Amino acid sequence: MQEISIYINAKSSTSDRFDWQKGLEEVLFRSQLNFRSPTTIAELEEGLESDAKRGVDSIISIGGDGTVNTMIQKLAGTNLNLYVAPGGTANDLASELNSKRVMKDLSHVVRAKNTKKMDLININGRYMATNGGIGFAANVAEKINDLRKKFPAFKRLMGVTGRAIYPFMAASEFLSINYKIYEFYIESEQFTGKVRSPLIMVNNQKTIGQTFEVAPQTKNDDGSFNVTILTHNNRAKLANCMIRLASGADPALDPNIITFETKKMSITNLTDEKLSFFGDGEVFDNLQNTSHFEISVLEKGLNVFYNDLDPYAQGMEVHLS
Repeated sequence: MQEISIYINAKSSTSDRFDWQKGLEEVLFRSQLNFRSPTTIAELEEGLESDAKRGVDSIISIGGDGTVNTMIQKLAGTNLNLYVAPGGTANDLASELNSKRVMKDLSHVVRAKNTKKMDLININGRYMATNGGIGFAANVAEKINDLRKKFPAFKRLMGVTGRAIYPFMAASEFLSINYKIYEFYIESEQFTGKVRSPLIMVNNQKTIGQTFEVAPQTKNDDGSFNVTILTHNNRAKLANCMIRLASGADPALDPNIITFETKKMSITNLTDEKLSFFGDGEVFDNLQNTSHFEISVLEKGLNVFYNDLDPYAQGMEVHLS
């Protein structure tokens, strides 16, 4: 009998967890299902270690990109297959893998074992699956996470607005008086030198927040990652750039953007201020107040399910409140 461990974000509402469990029990009734809602990172890690030792067939993550990021720290380099269900705010990785809330699609993908090996990006020892960076966007992620922790009402607002909260918060940060430009030293085979930039993006897929297509040619299984350096020296130029990216313009056409693909690079912040790195929608705890970042690709580092069904296929769907 196929054994599947299902991790549901403990911060989800009781009704959400019930809906997911009921739906999965109906479509995966031939499998042994282990439902888990760990309340701490240690509990999550213990569960994944147990899954690895027992050799479970599959793992399903129901949560956001941050939940997945915590899981891949343990899953990287293993043979465990991960299905990423969209249960968070941005759901960037789920979108990239064409994962749906439709139970019929999920069942088909897991039963058929539609899997592939995708690359991960290693930043000072911490893995990332989607997009991240330092500077302007890291400040936005940090503010969102702080508000989410301090004010329950803000978390409920995120549930209502979905991924639209990110452009809103980005605009708020952009209009603040703390707009900053940093000086960095970049070292890689493709580009080496000093740059002045409000934002450096490191991308393992083309879109962030399902809104900004920052790296149109980037794929998460090509053995490299994209670096996009914005060198706009004032708010007006950066605002125009953001609007163009949101409308689908090619970043390579902007003379104030440096973009390239690489397998390895380092970033050193030459200003006095220490910076944080955000990835998969979260500010990495071990990469706060840092001045140097070593970044490399872990090729084929994670086994994931991907949905190759018609994106307009219909089926039983879990509706999250």
